[in-house]
Amino acid sequence: MRQLVQLQENITPFTEAGIAVVALTYDTPNLQQVFVARHGISYPLLSDIDATSIKALDILNTEYTPGDDAYGIPYPGVYVVNPDMKIVGKIFVEGYRTRVDAQGVFDYALQVLGPAGAD
Repeated sequence: MRQLVQLQENITPFTEAGIAVVALTYDTPNLQQVFVARHGISYPLLSDIDATSIKALDILNTEYTPGDDAYGIPYPGVYVVNPDMKIVGKIFVEGYRTRVDAQGVFDYALQVLGPAGAD
């Protein structure tokens, strides 16, 4: 969840570029609301408690099996979606210890969206 806090701390360049940030977690909406309030998260957090979307996107972290506390967690990563709702880029890493920082996400989004893609 540190990456979500870091995104919030660095949200201004995204906003100024017209790039929306949305996050998906496997946490319940109640847990998300506590997190949002504690860290002042201003972008939407989507809840995927059954990992339906995570499985459909094929990003389910297979280190965990049903019954594990962390089952349903996705591999850490980012999708970049253009204004036509088409995925135009993605960065995912296996394992939860490696993350792409906010500046890296921003730079990558600008690269794959192109000059008019964030409008």
